[in-house]
Amino acid sequence: MTNDFNISPKTTHIELPKTLVLVLPGGMFGSAESQLGRKAREYRNAVAEEILSHDGHFAVIDGFLSDEIQSGFDDVIEKGLSNAILAAERMGYPNSISAVRMYGCDTGEVAYDGWQENRSYCLDEYFDGPDDAAEFLSRHLKTSEITVTGAWATLDDSSGCVNGVAQTLRSLMPHTQVRISETAIFEEYADGELDRTTVFNTLT
Repeated sequence: MTNDFNISPKTTHIELPKTLVLVLPGGMFGSAESQLGRKAREYRNAVAEEILSHDGHFAVIDGFLSDEIQSGFDDVIEKGLSNAILAAERMGYPNSISAVRMYGCDTGEVAYDGWQENRSYCLDEYFDGPDDAAEFLSRHLKTSEITVTGAWATLDDSSGCVNGVAQTLRSLMPHTQVRISETAIFEEYADGELDRTTVFNTLT
């Protein structure tokens, strides 16, 4: 059938959901408090706010320190995962990792007994570390942008599990923007207060 009026067919642009990845949240408790003192709570609260305000996919990578996560913060994670399911359904992109909790400890330790207890959307598969879990995500995510937060990160991108996850996702998803959140807990915080604007602009 010819188009006698030379009218181009209408195309619909569908925006892919954004993704938030939370790396080793257990490290934001005892480990962070021993190095950052009372400031650790402030930084955790910022991460919690980001989780609750996020509209899109949400993935959590746990490690052996996740047994230190306080129940209130676990509730925040649960709410974030539930919100991610609703967002995926609303946007028309529901899949098995729209909301997912994975175990990939940076020390290589196997999941401790009770890791999945009272927690939802846990993937019954263990990974060799956060980077391995990130590789799994890269194979399944359909997303327009990925933000990585959690513990720990470095400004110069030289180390840190948050940085490692971001680097893995960037290398395997070259057409997707991957950035480290300003809410990530940076090792440099232990040396004194950092300007969050500097943190944000350094790793975009």
